[in-house]
Amino acid sequence: MKRHILWLAIGGIFAGCASTAGNLQRETARFLGDIAPEAVMVSNVDRGATSVSWVAETPKGPYKCSADDMVRRVYCVKK
Repeated sequence: MKRHILWLAIGGIFAGCASTAGNLQRETARFLGDIAPEAVMVSNVDRGATSVSWVAETPKGPYKCSADDMVRRVYCVKK
């Protein structure tokens, strides 16, 4: 049982690292295309157990974005 709890704690640590501001900037830029990650400003990050959502200010305008907890399957909609 202790081993199971330890693995859950370690998994939570790695899952939390996936949705850093830098990763969200990079994946937003990749989704939108033709934008440098440094040109994306991320705010209102909401990290859930299995997903993350955020607002991205870009040279193309503001976007509402979401992805799974590992920041795969990014989807953004222009606000």
